[in-house]
Amino acid sequence: MKNLSHFDLNGLMLFYETVNARSINKASQRLEIPKSTISRRLRSLEEHFNSALLKRGSQSLGLTESGQALFRRCEIIAEELEKADLQTSRIQHELSGVLRVSMPTFFVEWVSEAIADFARIHPAVCLEIEAHNRHVNVADEPFDVAIHFGKPAETFNPTRNLIELPRSFYAAPEYVANHGSPLRYLDLSSHQLIVHQFQVRDRVFPWLAGHGESTAQVVPRAVANNAIMVRDFVVRGLGIGLMPDIMCQQSVKAGDLTRLELDWECPPLLTSATYLARDYAPRKIRAFIDYLAESLHKRVGI
Repeated sequence: MKNLSHFDLNGLMLFYETVNARSINKASQRLEIPKSTISRRLRSLEEHFNSALLKRGSQSLGLTESGQALFRRCEIIAEELEKADLQTSRIQHELSGVLRVSMPTFFVEWVSEAIADFARIHPAVCLEIEAHNRHVNVADEPFDVAIHFGKPAETFNPTRNLIELPRSFYAAPEYVANHGSPLRYLDLSSHQLIVHQFQVRDRVFPWLAGHGESTAQVVPRAVANNAIMVRDFVVRGLGIGLMPDIMCQQSVKAGDLTRLELDWECPPLLTSATYLARDYAPRKIRAFIDYLAESLHKRVGI
């Protein structure tokens, strides 16, 4: 059996097109390839099969028995290639097929309605959503889009910034009643802090113990890798938490949380989407990211 890794598929299709043109001259004109190149590639193909494939008449080309057998196979290959081209083009340009999305767990409550609306508008798109609390590399896992919070990890894949979410410090009325309300940034050194793991990773608090020199060295009351848990800890009066305003709106309305005014402008929480192939991203990926970004801006009022 011949080694297929050395097989010349382009030469095979050149043979197919030359036979359809019925002459090397016509094939040269149609394909805009020099006649000498076509002749050389056809001889190479005959050497590969160790068989004469063409009858080179003075007026036109004919096929040997081996050539006829190969040509029939070429017709099948050409048909399959055309189907593959059409299928690939459909996947690339149509809003259809499977779209696999990864996102943090606490992000779901903000975007579930928007994602449902996207699915309703584009019924041919089949969504597969996975919510968790870990970093996802779309190059290593079977996801088309991965939503991340905080500073994006180093990656060769394109990243689109969706929105920068304003953040504030929050505490439960019970906590404020028992411990008072800090007025200054450095007053936090005498309070209990509930911190998200990513806030430690991104060094949002450079004055936390072990993260640089400062007049205030604070040891967090608790560190969690789930934003909902951070909010629940704060609601239950365990300490003060830095959280996106969008996440705390309902709790503030219900009287479960109080927004604290401090003399420190908190950096917003960056929300980004990582995906494969910037120049060749299928339309459904671009449409989903655009819709998500627009929905987030409307909800936050930015």
